[in-house]
Amino acid sequence: MKTLFELVSNAKSKFGDRVFVKEKAGDGVSEKTFGQFCDDAYRVSAFLKDKFGKTIHTATIGPTSYNYLVSHIGSMVGGNTGVPIDALLAPADIAELLDRADVEVLFYDKKFEAAVPVFKEKCPKIKEYVIMTDRSDGDTALGDILDKYRPETPAAPKESDLAAILFTSGTTGKAKGVMLSHGNFMDNVMCCDNESTPDDVLLTVLPIHHVYCFTCDILLSLRYGTCVCVNDSLMKVAQNLKLFAPTIILLVPMIVSTIYKQIKNVSKSMPLIPMKVIAKKAFGGRLKTMYSGGAYLNPELITAYEKMGIKIAQGYGMTECSPRITTGDLSRKSVGDVGTVVKGCEVRIVDGEITVKSPSVMQGYYKDEAETAKTIIDGWLYTGDLGYVDDQNRLFITGRKKNLIILSNGENVSPEELENKFEAASIAQELMVYSEDETLTLELFLGKELYKGKSDEKIHAEIKDKVKKINKELPSSKQIKRIRIRDVEFEKTTSRKIKRTQPVQGEVI
Repeated sequence: MKTLFELVSNAKSKFGDRVFVKEKAGDGVSEKTFGQFCDDAYRVSAFLKDKFGKTIHTATIGPTSYNYLVSHIGSMVGGNTGVPIDALLAPADIAELLDRADVEVLFYDKKFEAAVPVFKEKCPKIKEYVIMTDRSDGDTALGDILDKYRPETPAAPKESDLAAILFTSGTTGKAKGVMLSHGNFMDNVMCCDNESTPDDVLLTVLPIHHVYCFTCDILLSLRYGTCVCVNDSLMKVAQNLKLFAPTIILLVPMIVSTIYKQIKNVSKSMPLIPMKVIAKKAFGGRLKTMYSGGAYLNPELITAYEKMGIKIAQGYGMTECSPRITTGDLSRKSVGDVGTVVKGCEVRIVDGEITVKSPSVMQGYYKDEAETAKTIIDGWLYTGDLGYVDDQNRLFITGRKKNLIILSNGENVSPEELENKFEAASIAQELMVYSEDETLTLELFLGKELYKGKSDEKIHAEIKDKVKKINKELPSSKQIKRIRIRDVEFEKTTSRKIKRTQPVQGEVI
């Protein structure tokens, strides 16, 4: 399989009557089969062909839903370019991305109805608005499209055709439009084997506009015939784990950590019940595998989950690589690495930086030749991450090149390396390391629970003691010399990564 069209068609022929998507509908749960999904995707493709007579750029905005997947994938199987948009952005920022991506059709969730006038004012290139509901008194409704059009097999796109433009949400700088072809996606879908089965049930929790979620939750489920259950809100993860009882779940470290803390707190209040029993019930009773990506995962968390009977596989990737560069190996214990390099991917280290060559590597940044030329050199993708590969092809990350702190004595300090150590020590809810007047500074947001009931004097003493212990393990050039405590959370991107370009706020202790 070389294109998303082939992936969707194959899913219908192999798994046609099996359930592909489950989601809440009123007081119940609706189910859609692989066969229904393929037919509905073809109907969307037929609508776009009838309306425009050529391939175009279409955008989709909203939370994960069956209608979202039909709209987004239905566009791409017919050779159009899909542009998934971050639903947490402000309407004006969304409009700017829609215009930059030359979008001509916008599929939008009902939650964005109030923002549509902004888009209509600021996005003159958009010729059609489709609300992803059954019926509508205004714009075209997806339900009407699915009723009107026959599921005609579209003209198959080529492997090299542009399938999607995904905007990055980095911690610094303007979002760039990553161009991924059908071949890029499909290489990433096929770069590992035996990851799930038609008997598995996956709960999709992460934002659908992220390539990690789209490739590893949705496209892999189409490959393996796995049932995808939609989590309708981060506030309802616990409830939906019990409702859908998944066997597999993909998360980011922040959610992995939050769930563990919740289980730990329940265990403290019920000391006679083994933590493993509490965890099994919390996850719905069937969870066997958890995949983590998007950021560093403390190895201690992997060990903690293993004790509860749940294996965690940590992988590494980036939007520009569709996204997987490594994947976790459940057959062995993590040793601080971020997984083993996937099939078909080469990794080399250039001046400490991880570079990658793979059929999964993007075509470039949309309408940005200068940034593309900086990022892809002689066919190698320069990731911006620092690290190394061991003799077993395991990759280790030590930091971000652009975040390196270069001191006046010539020493290079990776803030992420230090941050990981302090996070492992549970020193604060959030933290960041930076250089302030040539002084390595640790800024902390403590949160409400960690030091609950303790005086400021005692809290400060505990923090200083933890910093002192970690400093003893570090060379003098990497030791923290100043500690600041802030009253508010750090400003973050929509993907919950701390922005490094923000003013110092914490008071020195």
